[in-house]
Amino acid sequence: MANGVLGSFNGTVTANVNMLDVFKSRELEEHPNSTLQFSKLTLKKIGIQCDPGTEVEINGSKIPIVSGVFELGYGQVKITSLVFKSAVPANIYYMY
Repeated sequence: MANGVLGSFNGTVTANVNMLDVFKSRELEEHPNSTLQFSKLTLKKIGIQCDPGTEVEINGSKIPIVSGVFELGYGQVKITSLVFKSAVPANIYYMY
C-alpha cells in the first residue's frame, strides 16, 4: 500500500496565498474523483527550489530559504500552510 501521492508545481508562486489551495485545485483538475474533494490537503513531505533568500511561511513559521533549496523529509512536519512572501519562480515537489 502506498504511503502517499506525489505532486509537483513548477512556475511562479502567488505571493501571500496558501499554495496548498493551489496544489489542491490542480490535483482535483487532474484527478476529479480524488478523495481530496472531501478533505483538506496536508503535505507529508516537501522539497522547494527557488531563488536564494526567498522567504516562506510554513504553518505560520517564517523560514528564509537561504541557499535556494529547502526540504522536509517524510513525516517530519504535517504541512497545512505554505505561503511565500513574494511571487518567485519555484520548483516544488510534495507528497500528501
